[in-house]
Amino acid sequence: MKAIVIGAGKVGYHIAEQLARESNDVVLIDTSDQSLAPAREALDVMPVLGNGASPAILEEAGVSQADLVVAVTTHDEVNIIACLTAKYYGVPTTVARVRNPDYTLPTKALMHGQIGIDLIIHPERLAALEIVKLLKTPTAGEVGFYADGRIQLLGIRITSSNSSIVDKPLSQLGPRNFLVVAISRDESLMIPDGTSEIKLGDYVYVIGRTGDVEGSVFLAGRIPNEIKTVTIVGGGETGLRICEILSEHHEEGLSIKLIEKNPEKAIWLAERLPKVLVINGDGARMDLLQSERVNESDALIAATGSEEVNLLVAMLGRRLGAKEIIVLLGRQEYAALADTIGVHATVVPRILTASTILKLLRKEKLVDLSFLKQGEAEVMEVVISDDAPVAGKELRNAGLPRNSLIGTIIRGAEVIIPHGYSEIRPQDRVVVFAEEDAVPRVQKLLGL
Repeated sequence: MKAIVIGAGKVGYHIAEQLARESNDVVLIDTSDQSLAPAREALDVMPVLGNGASPAILEEAGVSQADLVVAVTTHDEVNIIACLTAKYYGVPTTVARVRNPDYTLPTKALMHGQIGIDLIIHPERLAALEIVKLLKTPTAGEVGFYADGRIQLLGIRITSSNSSIVDKPLSQLGPRNFLVVAISRDESLMIPDGTSEIKLGDYVYVIGRTGDVEGSVFLAGRIPNEIKTVTIVGGGETGLRICEILSEHHEEGLSIKLIEKNPEKAIWLAERLPKVLVINGDGARMDLLQSERVNESDALIAATGSEEVNLLVAMLGRRLGAKEIIVLLGRQEYAALADTIGVHATVVPRILTASTILKLLRKEKLVDLSFLKQGEAEVMEVVISDDAPVAGKELRNAGLPRNSLIGTIIRGAEVIIPHGYSEIRPQDRVVVFAEEDAVPRVQKLLGL
C-alpha cells in the first residue's frame, strides 16, 4: 500500500513509523526540513519538503498512486484542503485531523463524508472520552473495551505487598476470571508466560469479561474510590469536552469544578457549562489548589495545553493528597516522569489519534486497535478468516512469537479465557497482545 502522511510532527511521525514498519510505501510531507530530519534518519520513508495541500507537492509525492492520505498538520484548513485535493486525484481513503469544532459539527454545508474526507479525527475529543472512561474505573491507569463492550482490559499498578499475586509465578495463581497479558517493569514492557512473576511496583495489564475483570483492581492492594467530585485544571478544548460529558451525570450526584487561568475564557466557560463550578485562577499554584480543597476531590485532572504545567499540577495535587490524578500529555516520553510523581493515569492524544487511523487502514479484518504503554505494544481485536494461518490450530501450535499472546477468544455469545489447548476457529474474534517487534509476524499469522 502507498500512503502519504502530511505533517511530520509527533502524530505524523508515529503514523508514518507504524505504516513503514508494516512494509508500506510511505511518503512524509512537511514544510519544515527540521521536522523531517528525525524521520529521514530513523524511518524507511520518503521525505518531501513542501506544503501538503499543494497539488504540485502532492504530485511529487505520487498522489495519483496513493491508497491513503493522512493530513495531521497543526492547521485544520491545510488538512482539509489536502484531503479534498487527494480525493480529486482519486485517493480511496483520506483522513484529516481537525481541532476546530466549527469544522466538525454535522451540518449540511460540511459533512465530511460528502466533501471528500473519509475520517475526521478530533484529538481533544478522543482524549476527553479516554479520561472519562478512566474515571469510571478508579485505580486503573488504562481502560479498554473489546467485543462490543463484553471484554475489558485494565492497566493496574501493584502498590502493596499485600496483593495476592506478588512474587508468585502466574501458573500458580489458579483459575481466575481474568488473564495477565502484559507486565511493565523498569520502563520496559513484556508479554508474560506461566513462569513470569509479578513484583511490587509493576504495572500489570489484565483482561477478562467486563464486570468480572473489574474485581481485579483489588489486586493492586488498594480499594478504589467512588468518583463523586472531580476537579479539572485547564479550560481548553479537552477540559471543555470532559466537563460536557461529565455534566450528563450531574443528576447522579457528580460534582464538577473547572479551574481556568484566563478571566475572559472563565466567564465564557461559566456560561457554556451551567452544571459546572468554574473558578478563575492559576491551577498550578499551591495556594489556589489548597483553597479549592483539591485534597477532598475524588479525582484531579490536569488538562491544560502545557504538559509541563500539567505535571506541576499533578505534583502539587499529589502533595496535597489528591486521591486519583490523571494527566494529559503531549509526549509519551513524559509518562515515566508522571509515574515517579505518583500520577495514576496519563493520556496522550497522539497515541489515540494514531490508533484510530491505523484501525481504519485494517478495517476489513481488524475490529479494534490500541496501544499499551504509549506504543510499546499493540492490542488487536481480529476476526479470524478461513484462510488465516492460525485457523483450526491450538494456541500451543499456532506459531505465535513468545512476546505475544491471545488474551481472549469470542465465539458467538461465548467469551473464552484461553490456554495452550484452546483452538482458534474461523470467524472467532480474538484479542491479541504483541510487543512492537512481534507485530508484523502476528499480523501474518492472523491473516491481516
